[in-house]
Amino acid sequence: MTATRDLVVEMSALSKWYGQHHVLRDVTLGLARGEKIVLCGPSGSGKSTLIRCINGLEPFHQGDLVVSGTHLDGTPASLAAVRRTAGMVFQSFNLFPHLSVLENLTLGAIYAKGEPERDAIARAHSLLARVQLTSQAQKYPGQLSGGQRQRVAIARALMLEPEVMLFDEPTSALDPEMVHEVLDVMEELARGGQSMIVVTHEMGFARKVADLVVFMDQGEIVEAAPPEQFFQAPSTARAKAFLGQISHAT
Repeated sequence: MTATRDLVVEMSALSKWYGQHHVLRDVTLGLARGEKIVLCGPSGSGKSTLIRCINGLEPFHQGDLVVSGTHLDGTPASLAAVRRTAGMVFQSFNLFPHLSVLENLTLGAIYAKGEPERDAIARAHSLLARVQLTSQAQKYPGQLSGGQRQRVAIARALMLEPEVMLFDEPTSALDPEMVHEVLDVMEELARGGQSMIVVTHEMGFARKVADLVVFMDQGEIVEAAPPEQFFQAPSTARAKAFLGQISHAT
């Protein structure tokens, strides 16, 4: 990685084990400001573990990880700093079911960041408009479709005004007809210059949005290339086999 790049996320020789299982193997990767990286690969390849390490949800055991200038060293201070600058969107929404959509968005801003309630509510309404959910502010998560809940989750993450957005398979729990609702919002964020790392099997999204496609297998980066190169002329046999399976499945 060159010193001239303005890196929002920088990881060097990152390794992690679950017992004897070496789940991440010397992963080195950088995300520049405004860049979009898509992580793809077979199930169990370490993609979700890697993205959870970036947000401090999983500890790593070797290597270095810097997010928005903070060295993630496992201390409470570093974890808090990273989570203020890295928004996370999960596969399963993780919304509070007993709170309204508006309350889900404003809770952290008001009570964790100390933002005045009026300001937080105004920002929340603006973000709900951005994800096309203006009329859903007073509803509860259980009253929404899966696609709507995931868009609420994206808006909640954006309330942090994050330097980087992390998406962990955000459409995999959705019915097929709802997938496009979420991908459209993610594409709009990408067009707006949001730095993003996305774990997904949506290869159409990767083709359209990614600056870099990173293919992982068995805990390591096997191939990293711009989408046109990755999809048209992958350089490794493992990536070729994966793309063959994806195209056969679709």
